[in-house]
Amino acid sequence: MALEPIHIQLSKFEQIEVLRQEIDLREEELKETEKSIRAVLWEIERIKYLSTVHPLFRQLPQPAEAANLPQLQANREALGQAIEALKMTLTALEGETKGMQPPPARAGMPGAPGAPRKKFDSFDDFRTRNPGSARP
Repeated sequence: MALEPIHIQLSKFEQIEVLRQEIDLREEELKETEKSIRAVLWEIERIKYLSTVHPLFRQLPQPAEAANLPQLQANREALGQAIEALKMTLTALEGETKGMQPPPARAGMPGAPGAPRKKFDSFDDFRTRNPGSARP
């Protein structure tokens, strides 16, 4: 007996959620990449400065990570362009869905908007939502 293939098509609201999650991930990756670039550039500048102080420091080797600098710069540019494209797409989708109500969440779909939560509220969240129920 042959089973029918499984098909999934994201709703516009699910697409928005996917874009938001991906923007957050890529922005974090961009921050880490920029942090790495700054660390390499700082080390290069440190060596340059020390070499002006005394000739001995001209013999210091470049940091090993300096060889990766062109790749880090290329990754930074690619991430920046990807984030920009994600944000433009998100803005367009939000414009299309403005004023619409999201459909009920799909059962068992992780990350679906409105999906049931998997854990309990923290005490602070509970207290914020239910100010009269927390004891002093």
